Amino acid sequence: MSSVKNGDLVVPGDQLCVIEEMSPSFGTYEKDGVVYATTAGGVSIDLKARSISVLGPDGCDKLALPIQGDILVGEVLRAYESRAEISIVKRNGNDLLSPLIGEIRIGNVTRRFVKSMHDVIRAGDIVRAVALNTHKLSTELSVVGPDLGVILGRCARCGNDLVLTTHNNMVCLRCENHETREAAKDYGVMFGLEARPDLAPRRRSYGDRGGGDRRYGDRRGGDRRGGDSRRRSGGRRNSYRDGDRRPRRR
Repeated sequence: MSSVKNGDLVVPGDQLCVIEEMSPSFGTYEKDGVVYATTAGGVSIDLKARSISVLGPDGCDKLALPIQGDILVGEVLRAYESRAEISIVKRNGNDLLSPLIGEIRIGNVTRRFVKSMHDVIRAGDIVRAVALNTHKLSTELSVVGPDLGVILGRCARCGNDLVLTTHNNMVCLRCENHETREAAKDYGVMFGLEARPDLAPRRRSYGDRGGGDRRYGDRRGGDRRGGDSRRRSGGRRNSYRDGDRRPRRR
């Protein structure tokens, strides 16, 4: 049987039972086959469900910390150059009783090189992430993967919701500000936002950059050889082109 009884007061780290006796529930976690308390409170044993939890003084369930592999949703509180702090509000689709703090490091955002966290995640964004550790605060998170990343971005200029145009590129319909995010493949779906590829910035073609064609002339559009060569030849080049014959040698 478990080493504790209903109503026993425990503190974080206290051993409650082994996993063969009871499964961990709210306010508890399992490590190496042993169930421990993650918070202070009273023990509650459910013999029918064969689970053990820790309740607060008011009899309410205490917060259960995430485990590795949990899918978490939260809002970005602060974004720095190499990390971001997340207020986690959902765990595996269920609302948490109170928010948790998670952290995303820049190496756990994408497999490509990113110079700054501000290029992929910003304060106010809503992100979906996976937990990398078990029963620890803060929870280490990763958004690497097509189903993970920013699911709603907020304009850094005016705070309005950003609309996806093309892959990871977004635009604010209010102030027309363009930004980038590491977006999940279902970005904006649960918030009723539709992608607007027609608003993506157009790339200018080579000929639109101005200055003429570099293959055939300088930036002013003229022949690079024309002016100088004609001056060096004293205008003979043009006379030859007009049909004059070269003088014969005697």
